Amino acid sequence: MSDNKSKHFVSKTNTEEADKDQWQTPRALFITLRNEFRFDLDACANNKNKLCTRYFSKEKSALHNEWNFNAVTSAFINPPYSQTGVFLERAAQQAKKHNITVVALVNANTDCKWFSEAVKSANEVRLITGRISFIKPNGVKGGQNSKGQALIVWRGRCKTPCVISMINRDDL
Repeated sequence: MSDNKSKHFVSKTNTEEADKDQWQTPRALFITLRNEFRFDLDACANNKNKLCTRYFSKEKSALHNEWNFNAVTSAFINPPYSQTGVFLERAAQQAKKHNITVVALVNANTDCKWFSEAVKSANEVRLITGRISFIKPNGVKGGQNSKGQALIVWRGRCKTPCVISMINRDDL
């Protein structure tokens, strides 16, 4: 492969490796979603980037704990992108097991196995037009994301087949 072609596949991120999974959802976007879904739990957070009073962190992991404590009825996840698939699988399982609504904000990687698996179990997918600028671990708004995003929604034990729709970022 020539040097020119190999450069095409180099990651464009300047984010430190330790910070890659620590970016926060923009508060305005979260508030809009919270107004619709009434989140009780931020299932992928840390003390600095949590968006709900109740949250799971790396230390108290959503992968190893049940999501039904303290009458949780709705959970939000912006999963660490290095583990998106396992978090989405857990979200689908916990939604059904505890009859809660779970909303995941993920990259719209329709070519990934985790995306197609999540869609098979979800009730709704909202593909977001426009790109979201997430908040860096230091609290500063990042530049425009290199990928589009989607919301994947599981509504507890609801058996409604998955509905896929488009929503403009500016309408969120």
